[in-house]
Amino acid sequence: MNNWLVSQEGILLRQQAEIVFGKPILYSYECERLSHQIKITTGLDISAQTLRRMWGFIKDGVAISKRSEQIVLKYVGIDEIKTLLKIKSKDTLITSEEKVLADFMKQFYEVDAVNEDDINYQIANYKIFIKVISSEAMLAYLGPYFAKHPIAQVYFFEKAPYFDGICGSYQLYFKMYLKHKNTAEAQLFGNCVLHFAALMQENIKEGEALLKKINQIDENLSSHAFPVARKVMANLTQGYMNKDQQQIETWTKIAFQWHNKIKPANKRESYFPFYPFVVADAFNLIGDYEMALQMIEIGELDYMRFKDIPFNNGFYESLDIIKAIALYGTGKKDHAKRILARIDEANLSFLTRKYFIIQKKIIELALCTQTTSKKFVNIKTEVNDLIKATGFVFFKQILKRFSL
Repeated sequence: MNNWLVSQEGILLRQQAEIVFGKPILYSYECERLSHQIKITTGLDISAQTLRRMWGFIKDGVAISKRSEQIVLKYVGIDEIKTLLKIKSKDTLITSEEKVLADFMKQFYEVDAVNEDDINYQIANYKIFIKVISSEAMLAYLGPYFAKHPIAQVYFFEKAPYFDGICGSYQLYFKMYLKHKNTAEAQLFGNCVLHFAALMQENIKEGEALLKKINQIDENLSSHAFPVARKVMANLTQGYMNKDQQQIETWTKIAFQWHNKIKPANKRESYFPFYPFVVADAFNLIGDYEMALQMIEIGELDYMRFKDIPFNNGFYESLDIIKAIALYGTGKKDHAKRILARIDEANLSFLTRKYFIIQKKIIELALCTQTTSKKFVNIKTEVNDLIKATGFVFFKQILKRFSL
């Protein structure tokens, strides 16, 4: 028997490929379809005959080559076998009850003719997302499937990117998603999200490499304000990390020019100032609080607030935090206090709750008059714990900026 067939690597790679394929490979003829799918997904050729050897339908003693292994790894969106072993070490923790639930969730995405405007369908997707993202075992089991399935891609990576987890294991599946979805808008937004992760981890070299990809993609191809705003954010923050004032000044001008071509959507459900929201956040991160306030003013003048839309509620609280930071940074401490006092952290979006709580707590620290008080010590501990939990080490710079 071929040793590869019974090796841990071989078993795990077949299991992962079947998850992405959508069903177990039980019959020899299914290798024809798998070969076709791999060609479409990766652009690489692997014969059905080779796949039959990998699945044990042909037992002629021919060894499985490293190239064949690499092609199947690319199909499942993983760079190397070590990464697969790391994923599956988490996957083995999944309980039988979780596995039943996970398999049921997969069936949810097989429903045809989905109406994206159906609010109940969107809420159901959001609840699935939260359930999966809250369990490392569920994420390891379903992540590769979600990265490939066209409907799951929309709701797990595009409509609901999990920024709070982007420096953790979620990043691995986000990268898988980008390998499977090659549209210009997906690549623009996706690489911007990864740039955000590089910024939060203070990985300047990785940020530079991602920014090169980002700036090669035409933002005019995007139909949504988020990808365009994230491109601005990536350039502003990379300029800050590189201490390149010229780059910051250039992209500050571009930021205000581009807002003119980002028009509010006609649909009430999406009438939120996404572009000013993201760009103002970027200005806060680089310490240009005056520009942040100017961008927020654009959002407040050009957009209306609809508080009763489920997916917008958390954004408005986050926007208030962005404004409070900018007010504090421009010396308007009393105004910042008033805004912070009205924010209920429980209402923040699950996707960015920790990210914005860290920023809110930093301003609360800065407003403390006694650095030896119990309140100050408790908040400082909470901030440090959140930085450790998220991997957002960039915020240590912000603490130093405010001498905290």
